[in-house]
Amino acid sequence: MKKIHPSDKISSQQSKFKKSMTLKALGHKQGLKLKDNDKLFMEEFDIIKIFNLRLHIESLLNSKYGKQIETVSCILSFFSSTLYIVSTYVNISFLKEIDIIVIVLYSFELCLKLYVSQHRLHFLMEIWSIVDIFCIIPITMLFSSVQYQQGFQIYLNITRIFRFLRVVRYIQKYYKAGDSEFKGVQRQIYIIFLTILSLVIITAGTLLSFEAPKRQEMIDALTNEQKQCTISTTNPATFQEMIYFVVVSISTVGYGDVVPYSEMGRATVIVLIIIVIVIVPQQTNELIRLISLQSVYARTIYKPNSDIPHIIICGHVDVSALRFFCNELFHEDHGNQDKNAIILQSNIPSSEMELFLNNQQYEHNLTYLQGNPKTERDLKRAAATKAKTCVIMINKYSGDSTSSDHKNIMTGLCIKKIVYHLTRNNLNLCMQLIKPESKFHYLSALSQKSTDQLIVVEEIKMNLLAKSCFCPGIISLIGNLIQSTSAEVTDNEPTKWIREYKNGLGHEMYRTTLSVTFSGQTFSTIAAKVYEKFQAILLGMEIDIEGQTVIRLNPGSYIVRNTPENNVHVYIICEDKNVADKVASYQMSAQDLIEFNQKKLLHQKKEKNETQAFESDYQQPLKFYKSMINDIDSIANDYVVLDESISLMQATENSTDVKNHILLCGFHPSIYYFILPLRAKYLKEYQHIVILSDQKPTQMWDSISRFPFITYIQGSPYVKQDLINANVAYADKAVILGQEMTNESNNNEALDQMLDSESIFIYKAIQKLNPKIQIMIELVYPSNIEFLIPQEVSHDESFKSELTPLYAAGEVYISTMVDALTCQTFYNPHILTIFQQILTGGNHSQEQSLNNEIDKIKQSNLWQIPVPEDYYNKTFGQLFHYLSEQRDLIALGLYRLSGALDNKQPYTYTNPDSDTKLTPRDKVFVLSYNIPNDLIGKSDNLMTYTKDKFYQMLKQDNMVRQPPSQNKMSQDNLQGKQQLALTGVESLVSNLNKNNFNFDLENLNISSSSYLALEQLNSQLNELDKDINEMKSSIAANNEKILQFSRQSLQQEIAQNQNNNNSLMY
Repeated sequence: MKKIHPSDKISSQQSKFKKSMTLKALGHKQGLKLKDNDKLFMEEFDIIKIFNLRLHIESLLNSKYGKQIETVSCILSFFSSTLYIVSTYVNISFLKEIDIIVIVLYSFELCLKLYVSQHRLHFLMEIWSIVDIFCIIPITMLFSSVQYQQGFQIYLNITRIFRFLRVVRYIQKYYKAGDSEFKGVQRQIYIIFLTILSLVIITAGTLLSFEAPKRQEMIDALTNEQKQCTISTTNPATFQEMIYFVVVSISTVGYGDVVPYSEMGRATVIVLIIIVIVIVPQQTNELIRLISLQSVYARTIYKPNSDIPHIIICGHVDVSALRFFCNELFHEDHGNQDKNAIILQSNIPSSEMELFLNNQQYEHNLTYLQGNPKTERDLKRAAATKAKTCVIMINKYSGDSTSSDHKNIMTGLCIKKIVYHLTRNNLNLCMQLIKPESKFHYLSALSQKSTDQLIVVEEIKMNLLAKSCFCPGIISLIGNLIQSTSAEVTDNEPTKWIREYKNGLGHEMYRTTLSVTFSGQTFSTIAAKVYEKFQAILLGMEIDIEGQTVIRLNPGSYIVRNTPENNVHVYIICEDKNVADKVASYQMSAQDLIEFNQKKLLHQKKEKNETQAFESDYQQPLKFYKSMINDIDSIANDYVVLDESISLMQATENSTDVKNHILLCGFHPSIYYFILPLRAKYLKEYQHIVILSDQKPTQMWDSISRFPFITYIQGSPYVKQDLINANVAYADKAVILGQEMTNESNNNEALDQMLDSESIFIYKAIQKLNPKIQIMIELVYPSNIEFLIPQEVSHDESFKSELTPLYAAGEVYISTMVDALTCQTFYNPHILTIFQQILTGGNHSQEQSLNNEIDKIKQSNLWQIPVPEDYYNKTFGQLFHYLSEQRDLIALGLYRLSGALDNKQPYTYTNPDSDTKLTPRDKVFVLSYNIPNDLIGKSDNLMTYTKDKFYQMLKQDNMVRQPPSQNKMSQDNLQGKQQLALTGVESLVSNLNKNNFNFDLENLNISSSSYLALEQLNSQLNELDKDINEMKSSIAANNEKILQFSRQSLQQEIAQNQNNNNSLMY
């Protein structure tokens, strides 16, 4: 039976509802009576009510309640069949009552399934429906005189044994072996066993129903002498005898010492032998086929179902990437799982892929086809013309990334061309690329506009690793938001931190409409109310303004006007889609809900034709990145760049003494996208970047030569001395990039598994030289994270990489995260825009808008701030309301440093419980346009680019530090010392000016004269600060004395005045 997707059911019924409204309007025009039109309208409305009831019953049958009904039915079926077999030996008085209960349950379940079925005739013609009806029919005769007839008793006994098929069907549907996976051969053996067992039991029971009365007649016909004869050829029929007869008949095709006496019994044997001859060879042939591993994938054709959407997966599809992709695609958090995935590959599946395809969790949803995605024949076999989207995956560690990108681009162009030729419609692609430049090659090759999703692996990886340097934990935060997880939180967790981390894993990002109840309020106010009601976090907004789709992260004080024209959607972090739907329908009446559903359906139709609106939002980042590559001056408004380039020779040093720097191990072709976020102007401070690599980046240096504070040291991260030359002992963070595959490792799985070995060795070497350094490492295989865990940390066989301390701290980047993001684009096409804005921040200077309303919507960046001191030991809920309502900041989660609970390493807590206690060891992920200085904390580095601005900031800083004084002598003394220090500073700066010293960032080197001059300035400032602190202490110590002296003087004066008054009176 074909299943109809619920969305299509609603759409079909909605068209009927609109049709009734049209007929009602036409009726008014043609002069029909109002009552007749209202009657027609109410009839259609009643149909909708009935349809909703059917959907509700169907959802219950597909839930745990439906399984419970089937479980009860299975138990009763087994019990009644067993009682029947026992009744052939002993008399059972309550057998009839059991029959009535079983038949009533069968009838109830059959009626429910028939009611919700869309094709009821087809449903009744199914084999299992026929069996159910066959077992239900005796209920009509159990209370009549027919029940005493021999023919009815035979029929009733046959139905009793046929109930065993219910047990077989239940086992086939719900049986799970071991780790819930079947191998193909094992599963086929299991099917053959159930088939033969069913044939033997049911045939034996049927034969017993026919043979027992016949044998009894033959025994009754014997004379007393024949009965007393010791050699009797006729004995009462028993169940074990029938079992024996059936087994012998199957194995010897009827040659045995037991024969049936009744005509119906012989007919039953004939049917049995026919079934055995037809079915058993089929099952054994299937078993032989699986054993021989003969590929039939080249002949398989996928037959699409209009009610079940499907997608096509091609390109370089390895099992690890496919597992992450399918885990996200078929996760229950995304609602209805009626969807299929067609894997189209040029080769037969490997043994590992074969096992994954036979995974019971996905085997009904995955279809593997052997073919070429560039040919029309194979695309037709995959039903590409009816596919929702086509995903083209890539080998993320290819030795020749340019060729891999070109191959994917050509595949995508061929698929789009063939599908457009067949249907005149565009097929949406979701394409993975490695190099950012390949994105522009693909877009320039398109002959028309497109809404294809392009996921650039290196751009995402570099941005994530860079953002982790000043926003630790963002890797695990982003991973939690784009990956659906079913990690259950129990009270038996060994540590408190793992309980909190698992709780955060259960929250993902969803896109939903916004309830009209929130219209006219600021975004920050809405976020506070949503968190209070649903403990869900609003992080962004999508709004249509004059046909242009605008997406912003935390627009803060922007007043949201939720009208049908604006089509407001929000991005929300919550446990599942049900919570997001509640936000969409919050405080809406039944009539509002009907209008809301109509609006939602209309918007779904609109989304199919929203190409222009989506492109205006999606093409803008592409223009931005293209401008960055073509002309670095175009990004000067948003990023710190130098007026002139620095040559590689100037940036090269044998060793360095810089401290608190970022050590980058290796030089990557896409290093530009690593440095770019670290030089964004919205940052409060910048860290020095030291690149340690044994190969000089001659060709790639030009792309980063305009960025300040970059030092290159030629050496290997494997060598201890080279790490010492890079001053790793005083580095703040280290980043270890993964290794690219060679052509040899591409064809060798053993070498492929060893790709992470070099990164692991570097990790161990750095950790040994600087145990306190925070290291971000890129791994190809998640399982290799086990080698980074200390030996004293124990783990069992159920080891999961996402639950390790290193991953929870956001210190491990795994490439399969890109596959989960790729799948998310199927559910949310705008997630790439959200992801890019979180990583690179808002670039308003690159946005060109002629609409003032759009310019009013601020774009926020992701920050990490310490918990304000006033909120120590308070709850996260209190902090969230304070930040959102009073500061226009949206808190996304916590980054809990070591010692916050019982954790030895930091970890990320996404969307914490509102009653989570805050500690001084916590940092908060927030979205904000800018961070006030009182929230960002103290800055360790003060960096400016001109000495005039530096001098001005220095003077302002000294003026701010001047404390009030009630002691004129102390004040004069303080001002004198300040003036003396400032005079020294001014003199020093004046001398520097005479000597033409330049304080540009490129000259700030510990061995340079500029650095020594700045050290002298710093020494003067330290002395001034010391004098100020001494004067503060002196004033504070003298305040009490001055106050006490003033009190005594005042008391003496009052007493003297009183004495004078008394003397005058006398």
